[in-house]
Amino acid sequence: MREILFDLMPVNVELLHSELVSAIGSNFIGISIDQANLRVIVKDEITTAQEALIAPIILAHDSSGLTSEQQERIDIGLNSVDIKARILSSGLKDKTPAQIYTQLENQIDGWASLTDAKVDLKVWLPLMAAAIVWMLPRNN
Repeated sequence: MREILFDLMPVNVELLHSELVSAIGSNFIGISIDQANLRVIVKDEITTAQEALIAPIILAHDSSGLTSEQQERIDIGLNSVDIKARILSSGLKDKTPAQIYTQLENQIDGWASLTDAKVDLKVWLPLMAAAIVWMLPRNN
């Protein structure tokens, strides 16, 4: 095992790790950061060609970039906020499930045409789906 030292710079550790794994594969072990250095830890078996890839990757690294997993976590968070905002702005905030059911039932009873139904369903179905998702337990 060897360490290749670089001056500390802003990094997205997850993204840099992913970039190095893509370039070096199984000869890449990990990244270590302290107050002054960024260390790339590699196996002794690393080839000269693989080692030559490390510095350009470090220099080209965009610390503001995201891995697909990081972007997914952000999207989930934004969607959760959107779902909550939609529920809170819908008039359902202070209603019990029975009141919500009665309101929906009354709305359906008022439909005079398929067009009326489509208009209401375009509002209600996404809102109900959002409410269900919002109420599901989260693992984070």
